[in-house]
Amino acid sequence: MYNSIDAAMHNKFVALLRGINVGGSAVMKMTDVKKQFDEAGLSDVKTYIQSGNVIFTSPEKDTSKISLKLKKQFQKSFNHNGEIFILSPEQLKTALAHCPFEPEKNEAKQLCHLMFLSDKPGKQQIDKLMGMSGEEYSFAVHDKVLYYAYPRQIAGHRRNINFEKVLGVSGTARSWKVISKLIELSSE
Repeated sequence: MYNSIDAAMHNKFVALLRGINVGGSAVMKMTDVKKQFDEAGLSDVKTYIQSGNVIFTSPEKDTSKISLKLKKQFQKSFNHNGEIFILSPEQLKTALAHCPFEPEKNEAKQLCHLMFLSDKPGKQQIDKLMGMSGEEYSFAVHDKVLYYAYPRQIAGHRRNINFEKVLGVSGTARSWKVISKLIELSSE
C-alpha cells in the first residue's frame, strides 16, 4: 500500500475486460481477476459486478502499456486472450455525455448500452450499421464508442447483431447504468 503523497502520483483507471462471465464463456471469479491486477503491480484494485469491470490506480499513464501487461498476465494465468479496454474516469464521463438516447430520462421504456471499440470504425461500416436501425434498434457512433438502445418490451426477443463484424472492430459493451456506477466508483 502507498501513502497519500504516493496516491497523487497515481492515475485512476477503469478496465473493461471483454468476454468474461458472459454467456458461460471465460468464467472467472472476480477475486481471481483482482489478484491478476494486483500481481501486475496495480494498486487500489476494486471490481464491480461479475462482467469484468475493474477500477485501479497505476503510476503508468500509457493505457496501451497497462493493457498489454494485463493481457500477458491473463494469458499466462487463465489462457485468456480477450481484449482489455483501459479508460480514465474522464473518458467514461465523456462517453456517457455523448449518448444521444437520454438513458436516464427514458429508462422506463428503453435499454441503452455503450460499446467501447478498439478503433474508430470506417464511414462505410457505420453507414451499414445505421441501415440496420429502426423500431427495434437505435444506433449512434461517436469516436470509438457505439451507442445502442432498444425497447424494454423486446429485450429478450430482439435480433442479435454482431456489432464487431458489422463495424470491423472489436469492442466490449456495458449498460449506461454500469458505466454510471463505474464513474461513481472511480471518483471516490
